[in-house]
Amino acid sequence: MDEPFGYLTFGGTFRRSLALLFDRFDLYMAITAVVMIPFVLIFASALVWFVWLLLDGHFYSPEDYIDGPLAFVVFGVESFVYALATVIGQGAITHAVTKVYIGEQPEWLACLKAAWKRKWSLFCACALVEGMIFLGILLMSVFVFVMDVFPTFVMFLLFILASIVTVVGVAYLYSGLLLVSPSIMTEGFSGPIKGIKRSWELSNGSRCYLICVLLSLGFCMLLVYAFLINMFGSGYIVSPVDIVVRIIPMTLYFPLRSIIQTVLYLNLRIGRESMNHEVLSGDLMANNASPESRFANSNPDAISHDSSIDYRHVPLMEDADNDMATTITSTV
Repeated sequence: MDEPFGYLTFGGTFRRSLALLFDRFDLYMAITAVVMIPFVLIFASALVWFVWLLLDGHFYSPEDYIDGPLAFVVFGVESFVYALATVIGQGAITHAVTKVYIGEQPEWLACLKAAWKRKWSLFCACALVEGMIFLGILLMSVFVFVMDVFPTFVMFLLFILASIVTVVGVAYLYSGLLLVSPSIMTEGFSGPIKGIKRSWELSNGSRCYLICVLLSLGFCMLLVYAFLINMFGSGYIVSPVDIVVRIIPMTLYFPLRSIIQTVLYLNLRIGRESMNHEVLSGDLMANNASPESRFANSNPDAISHDSSIDYRHVPLMEDADNDMATTITSTV
Protein backbone atom coordinates (compact mmCIF):
# COMPACT_ATOMS: atom_id res chain seq x y z
CA MET A 1 0.00 0.00 0.00
CA ASP A 2 1.11 3.53 -0.76
CA GLU A 3 1.11 5.60 2.41
CA PRO A 4 -0.86 3.17 4.60
CA PHE A 5 -0.92 5.69 7.45
CA GLY A 6 -2.35 8.56 5.44
CA TYR A 7 -5.85 9.76 6.31
CA LEU A 8 -8.53 8.39 3.95
CA THR A 9 -11.57 10.12 2.51
CA PHE A 10 -14.98 8.47 2.04
CA GLY A 11 -14.05 7.07 -1.36
CA GLY A 12 -10.54 6.24 -0.21
CA THR A 13 -11.97 4.04 2.53
CA PHE A 14 -13.68 1.81 -0.05
CA ARG A 15 -10.65 1.77 -2.34
CA ARG A 16 -8.36 0.77 0.51
CA SER A 17 -10.78 -1.95 1.68
CA LEU A 18 -11.17 -3.45 -1.80
CA ALA A 19 -7.41 -3.34 -2.32
CA LEU A 20 -6.88 -5.20 0.94
CA LEU A 21 -9.52 -7.79 0.02
CA PHE A 22 -8.15 -8.63 -3.42
CA ASP A 23 -4.50 -8.39 -2.39
CA ARG A 24 -4.88 -11.29 0.09
CA PHE A 25 -8.11 -12.82 -1.18
CA ASP A 26 -6.95 -16.33 -0.26
CA LEU A 27 -6.30 -15.29 3.35
CA TYR A 28 -9.73 -13.74 3.92
CA MET A 29 -11.55 -16.53 2.11
CA ALA A 30 -9.80 -19.14 4.28
CA ILE A 31 -10.98 -17.35 7.44
CA THR A 32 -14.48 -16.96 5.97
CA ALA A 33 -14.58 -20.67 5.10
CA VAL A 34 -13.94 -21.56 8.75
CA VAL A 35 -16.68 -19.17 9.86
CA MET A 36 -19.14 -20.57 7.32
CA ILE A 37 -18.88 -24.14 8.67
CA PRO A 38 -21.44 -23.55 11.49
CA PHE A 39 -23.69 -21.71 9.03
CA VAL A 40 -23.62 -24.67 6.65
CA LEU A 41 -24.47 -26.99 9.54
CA ILE A 42 -27.43 -24.81 10.54
CA PHE A 43 -28.61 -24.60 6.94
CA ALA A 44 -28.28 -28.36 6.41
CA SER A 45 -30.13 -29.10 9.67
CA ALA A 46 -32.94 -26.72 8.74
CA LEU A 47 -33.18 -28.26 5.26
CA VAL A 48 -33.34 -31.81 6.66
CA TRP A 49 -35.97 -30.73 9.18
CA PHE A 50 -37.97 -29.00 6.43
CA VAL A 51 -37.88 -32.06 4.15
CA TRP A 52 -38.79 -34.37 7.03
CA LEU A 53 -41.86 -32.28 7.89
CA LEU A 54 -42.84 -32.19 4.24
CA LEU A 55 -42.52 -35.96 3.76
CA ASP A 56 -44.11 -36.80 7.11
CA GLY A 57 -47.24 -34.83 6.28
CA HIS A 58 -47.03 -32.48 9.30
CA PHE A 59 -45.74 -29.43 7.44
CA TYR A 60 -49.07 -27.61 7.69
CA SER A 61 -49.56 -28.41 11.38
CA PRO A 62 -48.13 -25.53 13.45
CA GLU A 63 -47.85 -27.68 16.55
CA ASP A 64 -45.46 -30.02 14.71
CA TYR A 65 -43.05 -27.35 13.42
CA ILE A 66 -40.71 -28.06 16.34
CA ASP A 67 -40.63 -31.71 17.21
CA GLY A 68 -40.12 -31.43 20.95
CA PRO A 69 -37.25 -29.73 22.83
CA LEU A 70 -34.55 -31.64 20.92
CA ALA A 71 -34.82 -29.45 17.82
CA PHE A 72 -34.81 -26.33 19.98
CA VAL A 73 -31.64 -27.41 21.78
CA VAL A 74 -29.90 -28.40 18.53
CA PHE A 75 -30.66 -25.12 16.80
CA GLY A 76 -29.74 -23.19 19.96
CA VAL A 77 -26.32 -24.86 20.20
CA GLU A 78 -25.71 -24.38 16.48
CA SER A 79 -26.69 -20.71 16.70
CA PHE A 80 -24.32 -20.15 19.63
CA VAL A 81 -21.46 -21.82 17.78
CA TYR A 82 -22.20 -19.74 14.69
CA ALA A 83 -22.25 -16.49 16.71
CA LEU A 84 -18.95 -17.42 18.38
CA ALA A 85 -17.38 -18.35 15.03
CA THR A 86 -18.58 -15.06 13.54
CA VAL A 87 -16.95 -12.85 16.18
CA ILE A 88 -13.75 -14.93 16.03
CA GLY A 89 -13.72 -14.56 12.24
CA GLN A 90 -14.18 -10.80 12.51
CA GLY A 91 -11.35 -10.60 15.01
CA ALA A 92 -9.11 -12.73 12.79
CA ILE A 93 -9.73 -10.49 9.78
CA THR A 94 -9.01 -7.42 11.92
CA HIS A 95 -5.72 -8.97 13.02
CA ALA A 96 -4.84 -9.79 9.40
CA VAL A 97 -5.56 -6.22 8.23
CA THR A 98 -3.43 -4.67 10.97
CA LYS A 99 -0.58 -7.02 10.10
CA VAL A 100 -0.82 -5.99 6.44
CA TYR A 101 -0.76 -2.33 7.51
CA ILE A 102 2.64 -2.78 9.15
CA GLY A 103 4.01 -4.66 6.14
CA GLU A 104 3.76 -8.27 7.31
CA GLN A 105 2.24 -11.27 5.52
CA PRO A 106 -0.11 -12.97 8.01
CA GLU A 107 -1.35 -16.54 7.81
CA TRP A 108 -4.99 -17.47 8.34
CA LEU A 109 -4.32 -19.98 11.13
CA ALA A 110 -2.21 -17.50 13.12
CA CYS A 111 -4.94 -14.88 12.76
CA LEU A 112 -7.58 -17.30 14.02
CA LYS A 113 -5.38 -18.20 16.98
CA ALA A 114 -4.95 -14.52 17.84
CA ALA A 115 -8.72 -14.01 17.70
CA TRP A 116 -9.31 -17.17 19.75
CA LYS A 117 -7.33 -15.63 22.63
CA ARG A 118 -9.85 -12.75 22.71
CA LYS A 119 -12.93 -14.86 22.02
CA TRP A 120 -14.88 -14.11 25.20
CA SER A 121 -14.15 -10.39 25.12
CA LEU A 122 -15.30 -10.30 21.49
CA PHE A 123 -18.36 -12.43 22.14
CA CYS A 124 -19.47 -10.51 25.24
CA ALA A 125 -18.99 -7.17 23.49
CA CYS A 126 -21.01 -8.41 20.52
CA ALA A 127 -23.73 -9.71 22.86
CA LEU A 128 -23.94 -6.34 24.63
CA VAL A 129 -24.15 -4.42 21.37
CA GLU A 130 -26.73 -6.72 19.81
CA GLY A 131 -28.66 -6.82 23.09
CA MET A 132 -28.95 -3.03 23.20
CA ILE A 133 -30.20 -2.92 19.63
CA PHE A 134 -32.61 -5.79 20.27
CA LEU A 135 -33.98 -3.96 23.29
CA GLY A 136 -34.79 -0.94 21.14
CA ILE A 137 -36.53 -3.12 18.56
CA LEU A 138 -38.44 -4.93 21.32
CA LEU A 139 -39.73 -1.64 22.74
CA MET A 140 -40.83 -0.67 19.25
CA SER A 141 -42.67 -3.98 18.88
CA VAL A 142 -44.51 -3.33 22.14
CA PHE A 143 -45.59 0.05 20.84
CA VAL A 144 -46.88 -1.59 17.63
CA PHE A 145 -48.93 -4.00 19.73
CA VAL A 146 -50.41 -1.11 21.73
CA MET A 147 -51.28 0.74 18.54
CA ASP A 148 -53.00 -2.36 17.19
CA VAL A 149 -55.11 -2.59 20.35
CA PHE A 150 -55.99 1.13 20.27
CA PRO A 151 -56.07 2.06 16.55
CA THR A 152 -56.62 5.83 16.83
CA PHE A 153 -55.17 8.71 14.85
CA VAL A 154 -53.26 9.97 17.86
CA MET A 155 -51.69 6.56 18.39
CA PHE A 156 -50.74 6.48 14.71
CA LEU A 157 -48.94 9.83 15.05
CA LEU A 158 -47.21 8.61 18.18
CA PHE A 159 -46.19 5.46 16.33
CA ILE A 160 -44.61 7.52 13.50
CA LEU A 161 -42.78 9.69 16.02
CA ALA A 162 -41.60 6.64 17.99
CA SER A 163 -40.41 4.99 14.77
CA ILE A 164 -38.29 8.02 13.86
CA VAL A 165 -36.85 8.25 17.36
CA THR A 166 -36.08 4.51 17.39
CA VAL A 167 -34.35 4.55 13.99
CA VAL A 168 -32.26 7.59 14.91
CA GLY A 169 -31.45 6.18 18.34
CA VAL A 170 -30.44 2.77 17.01
CA ALA A 171 -28.29 4.39 14.29
CA TYR A 172 -26.62 6.63 16.88
CA LEU A 173 -26.01 3.72 19.23
CA TYR A 174 -24.81 1.37 16.51
CA SER A 175 -22.39 3.92 15.06
CA GLY A 176 -20.89 4.43 18.50
CA LEU A 177 -20.36 0.69 19.01
CA LEU A 178 -19.27 -0.19 15.48
CA LEU A 179 -15.54 -0.28 16.28
CA VAL A 180 -15.67 -2.55 19.33
CA SER A 181 -14.16 -5.62 17.67
CA PRO A 182 -11.21 -3.76 16.04
CA SER A 183 -10.54 -1.96 19.33
CA ILE A 184 -10.40 -5.20 21.32
CA MET A 185 -8.25 -7.02 18.79
CA THR A 186 -5.78 -4.20 18.12
CA GLU A 187 -5.39 -2.67 21.57
CA GLY A 188 -5.79 -5.94 23.47
CA PHE A 189 -8.53 -5.02 25.93
CA SER A 190 -9.21 -7.86 28.34
CA GLY A 191 -12.89 -6.96 28.84
CA PRO A 192 -15.74 -5.86 26.59
CA ILE A 193 -16.51 -2.68 28.55
CA LYS A 194 -13.13 -1.13 27.73
CA GLY A 195 -13.62 -1.98 24.07
CA ILE A 196 -17.07 -0.38 24.08
CA LYS A 197 -15.71 2.78 25.73
CA ARG A 198 -12.87 2.96 23.22
CA SER A 199 -15.26 2.54 20.28
CA TRP A 200 -17.54 5.25 21.66
CA GLU A 201 -14.58 7.59 22.11
CA LEU A 202 -13.32 7.12 18.54
CA SER A 203 -16.77 7.45 16.96
CA ASN A 204 -17.57 10.82 18.57
CA GLY A 205 -17.81 13.41 15.80
CA SER A 206 -17.54 10.79 13.03
CA ARG A 207 -20.86 8.97 13.28
CA CYS A 208 -22.11 10.26 9.93
CA TYR A 209 -18.92 9.00 8.28
CA LEU A 210 -19.28 5.56 9.86
CA ILE A 211 -22.99 5.16 9.10
CA CYS A 212 -22.69 6.37 5.50
CA VAL A 213 -19.86 3.92 4.78
CA LEU A 214 -21.79 0.95 6.21
CA LEU A 215 -25.05 1.95 4.49
CA SER A 216 -23.24 2.29 1.17
CA LEU A 217 -21.70 -1.15 1.61
CA GLY A 218 -25.08 -2.70 2.46
CA PHE A 219 -26.74 -1.01 -0.53
CA CYS A 220 -24.04 -2.29 -2.90
CA MET A 221 -24.39 -5.83 -1.57
CA LEU A 222 -28.19 -5.68 -2.03
CA LEU A 223 -27.64 -4.64 -5.64
CA VAL A 224 -25.27 -7.57 -6.18
CA TYR A 225 -27.74 -9.95 -4.54
CA ALA A 226 -30.66 -8.68 -6.65
CA PHE A 227 -28.56 -8.93 -9.81
CA LEU A 228 -27.59 -12.55 -9.12
CA ILE A 229 -31.17 -13.49 -8.25
CA ASN A 230 -32.52 -11.94 -11.46
CA MET A 231 -29.81 -13.53 -13.59
CA PHE A 232 -29.59 -17.03 -12.12
CA GLY A 233 -32.45 -17.45 -9.65
CA SER A 234 -35.17 -19.97 -10.38
CA GLY A 235 -37.76 -18.70 -7.90
CA TYR A 236 -37.78 -21.88 -5.79
CA ILE A 237 -36.57 -21.71 -2.19
CA VAL A 238 -34.96 -25.15 -2.13
CA SER A 239 -33.37 -24.87 -5.55
CA PRO A 240 -29.62 -25.64 -5.46
CA VAL A 241 -28.96 -22.70 -7.78
CA ASP A 242 -30.81 -20.31 -5.46
CA ILE A 243 -28.88 -21.65 -2.47
CA VAL A 244 -25.56 -20.93 -4.19
CA VAL A 245 -26.79 -17.49 -5.32
CA ARG A 246 -27.72 -16.62 -1.73
CA ILE A 247 -24.45 -17.89 -0.22
CA ILE A 248 -22.08 -16.10 -2.63
CA PRO A 249 -23.00 -12.51 -1.58
CA MET A 250 -22.84 -13.51 2.09
CA THR A 251 -19.41 -15.08 1.59
CA LEU A 252 -18.09 -11.86 0.06
CA TYR A 253 -19.93 -9.53 2.42
CA PHE A 254 -18.50 -10.99 5.62
CA PRO A 255 -14.78 -10.37 4.97
CA LEU A 256 -15.38 -7.06 3.19
CA ARG A 257 -17.45 -5.70 6.07
CA SER A 258 -14.86 -6.79 8.62
CA ILE A 259 -12.10 -5.20 6.55
CA ILE A 260 -14.04 -1.93 6.26
CA GLN A 261 -14.65 -1.86 10.01
CA THR A 262 -10.93 -2.26 10.63
CA VAL A 263 -10.02 0.38 8.05
CA LEU A 264 -12.50 2.78 9.68
CA TYR A 265 -10.97 2.12 13.09
CA LEU A 266 -7.41 2.62 11.87
CA ASN A 267 -8.39 5.68 9.84
CA LEU A 268 -9.93 7.39 12.87
CA ARG A 269 -6.85 6.65 14.96
CA ILE A 270 -4.63 8.01 12.19
CA GLY A 271 -6.67 11.19 11.89
CA ARG A 272 -7.12 11.86 15.62
CA GLU A 273 -4.08 10.33 17.27
CA SER A 274 -1.53 10.53 14.43
CA MET A 275 -1.04 6.78 14.65
CA ASN A 276 1.95 5.55 12.66
CA HIS A 277 3.82 2.33 11.96
CA GLU A 278 5.62 2.35 15.31
CA VAL A 279 2.46 2.86 17.36
CA LEU A 280 0.52 0.11 15.60
CA SER A 281 3.46 -2.28 15.78
CA GLY A 282 3.76 -1.56 19.50
CA ASP A 283 0.08 -2.35 20.04
CA LEU A 284 0.38 -5.68 18.24
CA MET A 285 3.60 -6.61 20.05
CA ALA A 286 2.01 -5.77 23.39
CA ASN A 287 -0.94 -8.02 22.56
CA ASN A 288 1.33 -10.95 21.73
CA ALA A 289 3.47 -10.53 24.86
CA SER A 290 2.49 -12.00 28.19
CA PRO A 291 1.23 -9.53 30.82
CA GLU A 292 4.27 -10.18 33.05
CA SER A 293 6.80 -9.47 30.32
CA ARG A 294 4.97 -6.65 28.57
CA PHE A 295 6.90 -3.89 30.40
CA ALA A 296 9.78 -5.89 31.82
CA ASN A 297 13.45 -5.68 30.92
CA SER A 298 14.47 -8.95 29.27
CA ASN A 299 18.08 -8.69 30.45
CA PRO A 300 18.46 -11.18 33.33
CA ASP A 301 21.47 -9.29 34.77
CA ALA A 302 19.43 -6.12 35.14
CA ILE A 303 16.51 -7.74 36.93
CA SER A 304 16.54 -8.55 40.60
CA HIS A 305 14.59 -11.39 42.08
CA ASP A 306 12.22 -9.06 43.89
CA SER A 307 11.21 -6.61 41.16
CA SER A 308 11.28 -6.03 37.43
CA ILE A 309 12.39 -2.93 35.54
CA ASP A 310 9.85 -1.10 33.43
CA TYR A 311 10.98 -0.46 29.89
CA ARG A 312 9.96 3.19 30.28
CA HIS A 313 12.69 3.64 32.93
CA VAL A 314 15.60 5.55 31.36
CA PRO A 315 18.79 4.95 33.38
CA LEU A 316 20.84 7.34 31.20
CA MET A 317 18.92 10.28 32.58
CA GLU A 318 19.68 9.20 36.16
CA ASP A 319 23.35 8.70 35.29
CA ALA A 320 23.51 12.18 33.82
CA ASP A 321 21.85 13.65 36.92
CA ASN A 322 24.26 11.81 39.23
CA ASP A 323 27.27 13.00 37.22
CA MET A 324 26.01 16.59 37.36
CA ALA A 325 25.41 16.36 41.09
CA THR A 326 28.93 14.97 41.62
CA THR A 327 30.47 17.78 39.57
CA ILE A 328 28.60 20.46 41.52
CA THR A 329 29.58 18.91 44.86
CA SER A 330 33.22 18.72 43.92
CA THR A 331 33.19 22.32 42.69
CA VAL A 332 31.64 23.58 45.92
